[in-house]
Amino acid sequence: MILQRLATSLRKQDWFTVAVETLIVVFGVFIGLQVNNWNAARVMRANEADLLSRMIVEAEDARMEMADYLTLHNLILHGVKRLVVRLNDKAGCLAMDDEMKGLILEVGDFPPPRFSLASANEALETGRLSLIKSSEIRDGVREMADQMTFVDRQWQRYIRIKQDVEQAAYGAAGLSLTSEEGLQLSPGLVEVSGMDQYRILTPEGICGNTQIIALASNAAITQHLYTIYIGQVSAKLDTYAASLATYAEDGRPVSQSNAEQTP
Repeated sequence: MILQRLATSLRKQDWFTVAVETLIVVFGVFIGLQVNNWNAARVMRANEADLLSRMIVEAEDARMEMADYLTLHNLILHGVKRLVVRLNDKAGCLAMDDEMKGLILEVGDFPPPRFSLASANEALETGRLSLIKSSEIRDGVREMADQMTFVDRQWQRYIRIKQDVEQAAYGAAGLSLTSEEGLQLSPGLVEVSGMDQYRILTPEGICGNTQIIALASNAAITQHLYTIYIGQVSAKLDTYAASLATYAEDGRPVSQSNAEQTP
C-alpha cells in the first residue's frame, strides 16, 4: 500500500507526500533491522549464559574430582616409598606380613584421570567458544584444556614405568593366587582387601633385591613428579573456575574485578 501511494504521489509530483512516505519506508526498514539485531543479541547472550553455566558446573565438578585424585595419588606415593624402605630391610621384609604383601600388590596402582571439561572442549572444537565475549576467558578455556591434556599425556607416559615395576616385583616375589574365587583386589584403593587370596612364594627373590629396589625407587620418583603436576594443574583449575564464576556474575574477567577492588 505504501509503495502504491508513493507511486501515485510521484505521478502527481506531490513531493511532500513523497518525502513523508519515503521516511515511513526508511523508518520501517530501520526498526525492522533494529528488532532483528536486538533479537540476535538476545539469542547470543542466552547462548553465552548457557555455555558459561555448563562450563562452571563442569569446572566445579572437575575441581572436586581432581582434589580427590591428588589425595589418592599422594597416598599411593606414600605406599611406594614405604615399599622401598621395607625392601631394603631384608630381615623384616622376609617376614612377609600383610603390610608387605599389600605394598607389593599395590606397586603398580596408577589410576587414570577420569575428570574432563567436556563443554569447554566442545566449545573449542565447534567454534562456539566465540560466544564468550571476553578474550581473557576464552584464553583461559584454551589454557585449561591444554592443562587437562597435559595431565592425561603424563599419565600415559608414566603408566609404563609403573607397569614395569609391577611386573618385575610380581615375578621376583612369586605372586600367586590361592583359590579360584572372585578376586577382591580393586584399582584405586589404598587398602587391599582379600589378602588371603594371594601368596608370596619367593620372598627371598624380592627382599633386598637391588634391581627391584631400583625399579621401585624410580616408580616413587615418577609418582612424586606426577603428584606435583596434578597439584599445579589443580591450582590452575581453581583459578579457572573462579574466573568463570566471576565473569558469569558481573560480566568481567576475574583479573579486572580484582584490579577494581585493589585500593
